[in-house]
Amino acid sequence: MSERPIDIYVLRGLLTAALIGLTVVGFAMARTEPAPPLPPRIPAPAQFDLVVQPDAQAFRLSGMVDFGLTAEMRQLVAKHPRIKRLILDSHGGYIAEARGVVTVLQAHGIATHVDGHCASACALIFAGGTTRTLAPEAQLGLHGYRLRQERHFGMIDPAVEMQRDLAIYRAQSIDEEFIDRIAALPRTPMWYPDHAELRASGFLTHP
Repeated sequence: MSERPIDIYVLRGLLTAALIGLTVVGFAMARTEPAPPLPPRIPAPAQFDLVVQPDAQAFRLSGMVDFGLTAEMRQLVAKHPRIKRLILDSHGGYIAEARGVVTVLQAHGIATHVDGHCASACALIFAGGTTRTLAPEAQLGLHGYRLRQERHFGMIDPAVEMQRDLAIYRAQSIDEEFIDRIAALPRTPMWYPDHAELRASGFLTHP
């Protein structure tokens, strides 16, 4: 009887081992419970309040200039076409939303007013009003976009972003010397110009 080539026995051994391995894996998979599905991601609630005043001719923004503010303002203006004034009370927030709010104010001829505190992105919203007023004790805070060593974050260049906002100030007929002063400000501390400076620069349109 002739001997079979050794590679036949090797191949049979490998095939047998592979079949045993597949059987073990299949048995293990059958006993493993599937992973539970991830819970749905619930977005964080917006950090602002936008409330129509009782006379339906003004609305008040308090809290953060947060995502969704521009869209909510558009909806409110559509529902309350008599609104002609926005009262502000905010320490600031996302500058992109502030720019969006400015477009709403200008499209509908809405004035801005501060009776408490308005700073950073809120100050840009204030500047976008068709007329701009402050209560006697109100404060308006401004700062620059300069970062240590001119660092950039991803595709965002602070110098470019600041120029976009300075263009809004210029479009609102704010004095160029005052705009240059804003451009030279550091990010901190916040600058609170007095009311006389704000009136002289055109940042305020009425006493």
